[in-house]
Amino acid sequence: MTRALVAASLALVVAVPDVARACSTCMDPTEGSRALLVVTIFLSLLPIGMLAAIGGYVWWRAEQMRRLAAALPLLERP
Repeated sequence: MTRALVAASLALVVAVPDVARACSTCMDPTEGSRALLVVTIFLSLLPIGMLAAIGGYVWWRAEQMRRLAAALPLLERP
């Protein structure tokens, strides 16, 4: 399956090189710089957003456990 996909991709590059190399930023030079800037900003902020989401979830769960522990009466140990 993988070999067939690689072979088909190489055949496309050889048969129609302009289509294989085309991208949204390459088609319109005036639009390319803005699109590239937006994608660069998005990909730069994505890891920060993911870390903030994970940190927020961990903080939320810790607060939830702290409130639950404060609400439950302590069990006496023998």
